[in-house]
Amino acid sequence: MMYVISRPPTDDCTYHWFNPLMDSVGGDVESYYMWSGYPLIVDRFFQNANCDSPLIVVGIKDLVDLWMSFNWWHETQTSGAASIDGFARRHPNSNIVIFTSVENLDHEIQQPNVHVVPWGGDWVNQQTGYTTLDPVLDKNLNSKRSFICLNRHIRPHRLITLSYLLGGGYQDHGVISYLKNPRSNPDVLLDNVSWEFGLEHDSIRTQILNGFDQIKTYKEFDNDDYHIYERYGAKQNDNIGNFNNRLRPMYRNSFVEIVTESTFAEPSFAVTEKTAHSFFGCNFPIILGGCGIISHLRELGLDVFDDVVDHSYDQIVNPFDRIVQAIESNRRLLVDTDHAKQSWIQCQSRFESNVTVMRNIYSWYEHRAKTKFDQILTRLSR
Repeated sequence: MMYVISRPPTDDCTYHWFNPLMDSVGGDVESYYMWSGYPLIVDRFFQNANCDSPLIVVGIKDLVDLWMSFNWWHETQTSGAASIDGFARRHPNSNIVIFTSVENLDHEIQQPNVHVVPWGGDWVNQQTGYTTLDPVLDKNLNSKRSFICLNRHIRPHRLITLSYLLGGGYQDHGVISYLKNPRSNPDVLLDNVSWEFGLEHDSIRTQILNGFDQIKTYKEFDNDDYHIYERYGAKQNDNIGNFNNRLRPMYRNSFVEIVTESTFAEPSFAVTEKTAHSFFGCNFPIILGGCGIISHLRELGLDVFDDVVDHSYDQIVNPFDRIVQAIESNRRLLVDTDHAKQSWIQCQSRFESNVTVMRNIYSWYEHRAKTKFDQILTRLSR
């Protein structure tokens, strides 16, 4: 029997195959399904639950870094992986399988009785809508801007990216959105970013700090707000409606996107609707997600346009260096609008092919998750 503790309101993919999968597992097993959108509930489960079965399966939707203390500028105070480790230590005679929305969580888990099965990030939610979403192929070739960079909840990598773009004058060539906190905004950048500059970062440090000062006065931001869904009558995260009503015009007038994903510096990373929108928006992707996110997209079968976009940043561990490399190695694509347009025209059929892949990623993730789970059960039965 599966115990449903909580579910995202837009969850129409993993739940529908996870439930029968758990029913099909023979023997003594306890299974749970929960959403980290209620972090206190999830944290209490891992801190307090005492399970009796030799096999415990926990499916967790969304990010693991939201479980603990979270404020609007710090990504995490304590990793959710620590709660899993503590839970595993309290159940030394059980094998624990974690189905997770993040990739590479096994890099953060220390306990040998924990087994990780990634089942796809939040971009597998709202499956029905995404399978029929029309891509943005009607680009405005008279647009004066080459790129977009959309930023909502302010996290360290978004602050650094915004600061670097403004400090380097990139804002003249793109549209940048920024969600200003209604209570306060950071006054000192390095009070809100835990990464440390090295001696080799002196020049970019100056550019970043100069750009951060401009954030406070820059008037051309496409100012985001906390009510983007309610504006169109939705009462939940209606990403399809937001794409059609608000983002589609931005994609029509751009050819490249710097995607600042929900995760960046941690070993594990999530792929969310932000990346999905870039592919349905048919823009060349420069994705500031976790280290290795581009390799993961290639594994899915997506064309990341390696002949047009320099993705050498993807394997750079230092967060400052990864952001700088992603922007500077693609400078021409970002600032030369004619070059971006011509490159897009030459690749139009490839954008269309990517949309076909996007409409089938759900089955790819389902197949991978079921295969990994079956391999774990086979290994444990020996």
